Amino acid sequence: MNQNMTPFLDALKKYIDEEVSPFDVPGHHMGNADNLFKDYVGELTYMCDVNAPRGLDNLNHPSGVIDEAQKLMAECYHADEAFFLINGTSSGIMAMIMATVKAHEEIILPRNCHKSVINALVLSGAIPVFVMPEFDKNLEISNQPTVEDYIEKMDKHPNAKAIFVINPTYFGATNDLKRLALEAHKRGMLALADEAHGAHLSFQDALPIAAMDANFDLSAVSMHKTGGALTQASVLLRKGNGVTHYDVFKALMVINTTSPSNLLIASLDSARHYLYFNGNEKLTEVIKMGNDARKRINCIPGFKARGREYFIDQGSYAYDCTKLVIELESLTINGFELYNILKDEYNVQMELAEQYVVLAILAIGTKQEHLDNLVNALSDISKKYYVEKRSYPKYQYDSPFPKMVMRPRVAYQAPVKRVNLDDAIGLISKESIMIYPPGIPLIIPGEVFDQNIIDRIKQYKKTKATVLMDYDDLTVSVVDYEQYLENRDNVEDRFDD
Repeated sequence: MNQNMTPFLDALKKYIDEEVSPFDVPGHHMGNADNLFKDYVGELTYMCDVNAPRGLDNLNHPSGVIDEAQKLMAECYHADEAFFLINGTSSGIMAMIMATVKAHEEIILPRNCHKSVINALVLSGAIPVFVMPEFDKNLEISNQPTVEDYIEKMDKHPNAKAIFVINPTYFGATNDLKRLALEAHKRGMLALADEAHGAHLSFQDALPIAAMDANFDLSAVSMHKTGGALTQASVLLRKGNGVTHYDVFKALMVINTTSPSNLLIASLDSARHYLYFNGNEKLTEVIKMGNDARKRINCIPGFKARGREYFIDQGSYAYDCTKLVIELESLTINGFELYNILKDEYNVQMELAEQYVVLAILAIGTKQEHLDNLVNALSDISKKYYVEKRSYPKYQYDSPFPKMVMRPRVAYQAPVKRVNLDDAIGLISKESIMIYPPGIPLIIPGEVFDQNIIDRIKQYKKTKATVLMDYDDLTVSVVDYEQYLENRDNVEDRFDD
């Protein structure tokens, strides 16, 4: 195919130039209604916000320019098929799990997965077989599980339908995807990938391998995170005969909206075009800027920019060096405070913070002046908060994740009881509680509250981090187990791994 084509974008431009008399939705009718947002972003944005008129195809049953654009996307990513997503990669993850794993069937996946995976378990009714990730006790972050741990779970659960891999983790750690796909396929299991932070991997040889190039069956890719598309614009990729077109299509029909944004679809078409022709050159530049920034940051007292060598030493197979991981040491502030200071006092917006680390995402939109602003800000902050020989308490928790005793869907649907967080020890959670970003749950439906988790939640609340939970008053939703037992003839029994 001719990758220089942008079929959907061209069709959208043509439609706008035709000066249509619109009587379809949306009701602003191509910008003919006035409001403050239109005044700010301009009339053209609203003109492009059309629904599904003739000539622009239909995302839920593409046969025209969307179909052409998806085929170009598939070829660009070395996949057999691509499905555009306008509900974010979360929708792709939910669709891929729903398409491959049914209720009571097992899926092998890392516990440091995104909240969308847990939601997919609730929707599908699948049984999670968690592989525990390697835990970095220095930075207090989760990396990848080992290949051997995956293989051990595959051998212990030979009837599992699929394995699920994060490529890369939020902080850039990757796994041996080729070996994982090979081990899964020879056992008759599918290989699925969450590539929310890996849209750029296919376009620069110095970066880790992408899932499609490792013969994975399905991969959900956030084009908006690192590929240049608008927020919520992602793609679900399929390769091989392990999963059919119909399986994916059927699942997406449950997840997708019937009113997709053509702004997002056009951004997917154009982002693919840019990456295909400019991705290698631009990412080479980004990697160089990132490496230079690490050297400069490592000369600032109180900060260590961790890169490939560090993560390989921590057990990662490979590392995505577009992630700029900055460790704090000997400062009188923690990572959450640094995150806020950078934005409030220096107008530098980081991606996320943890207790001892902040993360910057470098991507095709990164500019040298932005990295200069970050480095200069850290240098100034060091002068204010660095105290030589000061140390942080390290590795505060016995275990980063609690024990699961009930399938997520069973817990989600079980009778609810609201209790104080301090009284939740030994009770089964009905909710997912997480810090966002990154959206990796501290506890999920079906797991048991322990003191570690309670202490972590309380500590995060004190840091002013965004803690997503059912209530804001340190009460939590747990399974009312007495009612559950009374109705056990009508509900499914506890999960036993």
